Amino acid sequence: MIVKPKILTGQLNDFIKKLELQALETAEERRPLYLEVDIKDAILILDVGCGSGMVTRDIAHLTKGKVVAIDGSEDMISVAKKVLKDCRNVELKVGDAENLPFDDNTFDVVTCNLVLMWADDPQKVVCEMARVVKPGGVVLASLEPDYGGKLHYPENPRIDPVFAGNAIKKRGGDPHIGRKLRLLFVRAGLNTKVGIGNNRIWSCEEDKSYYLHARDFYIKALKDAGLSQEEIDKWEYDYLKSMDEGVQLNFFPQFYAIGRKPMVL
Repeated sequence: MIVKPKILTGQLNDFIKKLELQALETAEERRPLYLEVDIKDAILILDVGCGSGMVTRDIAHLTKGKVVAIDGSEDMISVAKKVLKDCRNVELKVGDAENLPFDDNTFDVVTCNLVLMWADDPQKVVCEMARVVKPGGVVLASLEPDYGGKLHYPENPRIDPVFAGNAIKKRGGDPHIGRKLRLLFVRAGLNTKVGIGNNRIWSCEEDKSYYLHARDFYIKALKDAGLSQEEIDKWEYDYLKSMDEGVQLNFFPQFYAIGRKPMVL
C-alpha cells in the first residue's frame, strides 16, 4: 500500500489546493517527459497514485488514448471524479499500487508522479508497474524529489533542516527517493534512463507566490518541529524580506526515470 501524509477531514480542502498548486508548478517539467514517452499516441495508459486527479487531467488532455487512474484513497478518488468530470477518456479505480489489479502486459505507458516517495515498498510499486506494462512499453516516474540535494541561501541553521527532509520523514516519506530511482527501475528489469526534470531556478517572485499559497503547510511543519511562534514569525519575516530584496535562492532536484520493458524474444 501507499503511505500518504495523514490528513484530517478539516484539512482535506487545503491539501487539495496544495495538490492543485503542485500540479501547476510542475507542469513545465512533466509535459516534456510525456512527449518523450509518446503518451500522445499511446492507446492505454495507467496513472498510478492519481490522488486528486490534477496530474491525470494533464495526461488526459495530451493523449488520444484511454487513461486508467488508480489511487488507494477513496476520498481522493471522489475528488478526482469532480476534477476529471469533463475528461471522457479517463476511468477511475480504487486500488493498491503495490498490488495493481490488472493483468500482465496490459498498458502501453504506466506513469506515476510524486508517489514513490510515500510508498511503504517503492521497489514493489515499480515492479508492479513493470509487470502491467506491455513489452516495449514505458514506465515513467515523472517527478521524485531528493531533499539531500536541496540548496537554500541565505541559510538558517535552525529552520533549514526541517525543509531539507526532516518534515518529510516525520510524515512517513523518503526525502532521498530521487537518488534511488535508477536502482528501483533496473531491479524491476527495465532499460532505464534517469534525469533531473527541474533545470530552471525560480525567481524570487515565483518563490514568494508559491510560499504564500502553501504557507499553512510551512507553518505547520515548523510547529511540528517544535519551533515557537516567535521563532516562526522571525523566520517568516526574514524569509519574505529576502525574497522582496531579490536575494533568496531555493533549489532542490526532482528526478525522473523512464524505463522501457524489454521485448519478449
